[in-house]
Amino acid sequence: MIYPWQQPQWQHLLRAYQDDHLAHALLLTGRSACGKKDFAQALAQRFLCQTPALTEACGHCKSCYVFQAQSHPDYKSIRLLEGKKDISIAQIRALSHFLELSCSYGKMTIAIINDAERMSEAAANSLLKTLEEPPQARLIILVSSQANQLSATIRSRCQTINFPAPSQPMALTWLQRHSLHNTAESLLSIASGRPLLAKKLDGSDLLQQRLHCLNDLLALLQQQQSIVEISATWEKQDFQNLLEWQIAWIQYVIYFNSHQQTLPQFNDIAPNLQQLATLLPAQQCWVLYDELLKLMPRANHPVNKRLFAEKMLLIWLKMIR
Repeated sequence: MIYPWQQPQWQHLLRAYQDDHLAHALLLTGRSACGKKDFAQALAQRFLCQTPALTEACGHCKSCYVFQAQSHPDYKSIRLLEGKKDISIAQIRALSHFLELSCSYGKMTIAIINDAERMSEAAANSLLKTLEEPPQARLIILVSSQANQLSATIRSRCQTINFPAPSQPMALTWLQRHSLHNTAESLLSIASGRPLLAKKLDGSDLLQQRLHCLNDLLALLQQQQSIVEISATWEKQDFQNLLEWQIAWIQYVIYFNSHQQTLPQFNDIAPNLQQLATLLPAQQCWVLYDELLKLMPRANHPVNKRLFAEKMLLIWLKMIR
């Protein structure tokens, strides 16, 4: 699927393909929940399609049918396996072996590595060998929301395609095409401008989880619950979401302290956030903001989830002592 805000990148890569100037490796990078993985899949299907339309895969040829059935012999996608800390060297070696096989349907073989920054060091080194001496008619697509965590050597072997977050009007227009339980404006604000996350929030219990985590934090700062009790709950959360929520709460407190006004995107939790503002010394808010930001690179692969949750909570406690 190609989203409206991805058309410039789509047209650019199609022209490169048609002019035979397509790089052997692409790095798709940008904010999470903006559609990079869907873009990579759509691009793979288009390049493998036997009877493509002007800009898209036909969806009806044999290649498209087996691609949609996730059984295309010239396509492979890998990701972080459930319960694992990183993409392993075994996965990358299997991918490299796949790229050495002859094409079955067309003239190209395509591999996608999702969340490429999650490769272990050994896996990244193994991939580097393939990137340095790529087989002919092979395309490797790395997808990453934290490309700065990839080694400079890997990045230098790829053509980087940046995916900025869509403009607010474009994201709102797309969201409003769907049946929503909440307003598109509030969802998009809560999702920090990321439309796919906004849609996911509307159809999940994430908004309720967000409120529960905020109440946990208030209980901690008011000494009604301990770090041990709360960390046992927080370690089960998605740390990326959890950190983004906390950073947004601090932004709200800073704004509220300066303007004594609420922000529309926080209407559902505004009373709780105003209570939070009374508990935090104003001069410590920016320090807290910076400390939480420093944890972001480790959010996807903490060594110990319980310790990571405790570290977040300790940062808050430190600010009020």
